[in-house]
Amino acid sequence: MEFSNAEGQGDRVTPSLEELTVRQWIGRAARPLVTVRPSAPRDDLRPLVEMVADAPVVGYGGGTRGAHEVFALQDRIARLLVGEAGFRVIALDQDWTLGLRLDAFVRTGIGDPREILGEAEAFAATEEVLALIRWVRDFNQDHPADPVRVVGVSPHAVDHRAYDTVVEYMREVAADRVADLAELYADALPSGDIDAHVDHFRGLPDRSGRVERVRDAYRLVANVAADHGESGWALQAARVIVQFHELHDHDSTPDDPLNMAYYEAAFAENVEWWYRHSGRKVLFWSSSSHTANARHRGFPPNPADVSPSAGSYLRDRLGPGYRSVGLTFHEGDLATFEGRNRVHVPEASPRLFEAMLGSVGHNYYLLDLSADQPAAVTDWLSRTAEFRMIGRNYDTDDGHYMTGGSARELFDIIVHCHHVTPARPLRPFPG
Repeated sequence: MEFSNAEGQGDRVTPSLEELTVRQWIGRAARPLVTVRPSAPRDDLRPLVEMVADAPVVGYGGGTRGAHEVFALQDRIARLLVGEAGFRVIALDQDWTLGLRLDAFVRTGIGDPREILGEAEAFAATEEVLALIRWVRDFNQDHPADPVRVVGVSPHAVDHRAYDTVVEYMREVAADRVADLAELYADALPSGDIDAHVDHFRGLPDRSGRVERVRDAYRLVANVAADHGESGWALQAARVIVQFHELHDHDSTPDDPLNMAYYEAAFAENVEWWYRHSGRKVLFWSSSSHTANARHRGFPPNPADVSPSAGSYLRDRLGPGYRSVGLTFHEGDLATFEGRNRVHVPEASPRLFEAMLGSVGHNYYLLDLSADQPAAVTDWLSRTAEFRMIGRNYDTDDGHYMTGGSARELFDIIVHCHHVTPARPLRPFPG
């Protein structure tokens, strides 16, 4: 396959000396993978353990949520790092309270994981994610004294379970303050469909009073915990309730309809909390738009409108204790999780970093971006790069990429797939 820096994807030119040098380096440094199958022997994947070194928090994600191979590699990597590197928390970028239900299943067997995941966001409600959840349950049954937790770190759909945790703690240690807590939570507690609850809150003419009351509830719990014995779990539940309200105390704008800047900060805060609270290594499962160390992350149509990613917050707080793994792909078909059930994505255009990654002859491989390299490679890795970032639809590479840093800033390690096929949703496509 010929790499080209021509403007048109179909126009092929003779590679420059630098391009040849980079391609040769990738060919030497790449650690080929035999398969993406999660249950396969791990010998080919094992070099990743050394690549992440002793980092207690690893974030990893792809430039798409629609590829079976990307999901399968995330599953395979999770099994490796749990089994051979001591990771004991898998933090999904799903809702905190949905995570409580998944965690109960993997620890106790209570609940139906297919049903629980069916309530997750569409890109997490897949057969590939379900396979990981069931593997963790099997692992925990074999290792009852050293279980793996599966948790959610998003505050977007916090339901009554978080409130129940806070109220139960208050009843146990300061029953005389339960009435005060109940008053503060009176109009905040979800009573039915969480989406309807969010819509109602977003539609209030003045949301500030409710936001301040849940903040007062958090302060009440913090004061009680200081007086009666600290309960990190209840206090964090109260904090997630605050996050929910702060996230949705937001008027949609074309540039940020979902308040993604707040999501990033909340993801990082909650991943770090799990690391501090559990004292165990944490694997943050998400997309690379969240896990990359991107302090100035931008997307089209306005990549200059930047914001920091969760990964950048974690790198700032943990330094080399946070490692970023990017999963990339060159071409193939993706699930869209909507009416048109798949979309074809052609070979990466020359502007994208994946174009060079796809120019070597491996179907799947690991690439440590700190591996010994000539100066030309160091220069290439240090330039501002554009990486694919494809959501529910795709037209051309011009509209679907992430920028805001060099490859070596965004990622410590690359896991590349050449060809991908659609992910396998648990539920039928709408439309």
